[in-house]
Amino acid sequence: MEQPFNLEQFYQDVLKVNGIDRSFGVPDSTLSPFLSYLAAAKCTRKHITVASEGAAVALAAGYYLSTSNLALVYMQNSGYSNALNPLQSLVAKEVFGIPMLLMIGWRGRPGEKDEPQHNLIGPGIVRNLEANDIPYEVIPKGLAQARIAVARLFARAKKDNTPVALIVPANYFAAYEDPLWVSWTTAPPNESKTYQWLSSTKRPALSRESTIESVLGALKPSDVSVSSLGGNSRELWMLRKNKGQSIARNFFGIGAHGVSNGCRKNRVICIDGDGSFMMHLGNNAILAPLPDQRVIHVVIYNGKHSSTGNQPLMIGRGDFLALVEGLPYERKFIVDTTEGVTRALGSVDRSALIVVTVNGDERKSLPRPTETPTEQKEAFMKSFGTGSKLLHMDTQQRRGAVCMK
Repeated sequence: MEQPFNLEQFYQDVLKVNGIDRSFGVPDSTLSPFLSYLAAAKCTRKHITVASEGAAVALAAGYYLSTSNLALVYMQNSGYSNALNPLQSLVAKEVFGIPMLLMIGWRGRPGEKDEPQHNLIGPGIVRNLEANDIPYEVIPKGLAQARIAVARLFARAKKDNTPVALIVPANYFAAYEDPLWVSWTTAPPNESKTYQWLSSTKRPALSRESTIESVLGALKPSDVSVSSLGGNSRELWMLRKNKGQSIARNFFGIGAHGVSNGCRKNRVICIDGDGSFMMHLGNNAILAPLPDQRVIHVVIYNGKHSSTGNQPLMIGRGDFLALVEGLPYERKFIVDTTEGVTRALGSVDRSALIVVTVNGDERKSLPRPTETPTEQKEAFMKSFGTGSKLLHMDTQQRRGAVCMK
């Protein structure tokens, strides 16, 4: 009878031997012993527990873009649904084609009594993976067989530029018996400074477009930018093209913190909208204070969801600014002029939040990127010297135009 996996041996002989040494995810009781081992044995940069499964997928995507290395994304099968948005709209082989290994704890497995919330997703996880064309294997017993299974998945992920999944039922890991003591160091409140550089005008002078133009004017040659989907990315692309600049140092999607995790020598400028920022607030709070993060988060506040029809954000400017005051970025700036944007970007080199309050002016129509998702990904990765050598996408996939909402 096979014994449960020794935790260190599983990490070394199943994951690391297959090239995986980064892990991002949301804890699961099925995977609990192994996750406790990772939390105790690995540095924060190599193992990050985030606030949502979708954020873990985004981290793994950014990490791959800057390194060409696959990361482990762990979750419970009930959390798989939270990961579907980036799995379908960002990393699927039909879009950007970003490989990663999902490790899914299997609650509610057919034939096993479990809590009611797992009655549907438990028996359905395999069908769900198949419906999304994600290759998977149920982990076999024994380290040697598990290593072979992960190697097969790893090869498939790289060959087809796709996420793959390893499903792990209960009781496959030996108990974690060492002390679990993870200490988080929080900076004293007076070390997280907020600077307000606001003009006296009631109506902000900057629009979203002029803010992005101000950001571009303040970038260093080594900077990398990542922008959220929608108007931000379309305006950034348009401005780059109008200036005759390359888009190679920009990624039009998500994953800024993952890019920074894989490449510490560059500042990563994340250009974000207020709506997107609010959707990912919990993860922003977790990732902002992590060591070695060089993400400068530029949030454009116009109080509305512009790219979907100008629906109100439902949090006023005053409340929004009060909220960001408590976030653990090393430095925070609230500005509303080009001078403020330039000064803020010129004074930080790592963890910082720059909130730019803008007016509601915007173009009635914006151009869409003409490059395919594959072309965008390859240009971005080549700027790190990590361009993918294996792009097994058919002609139709290569020609599929990226669709910014």
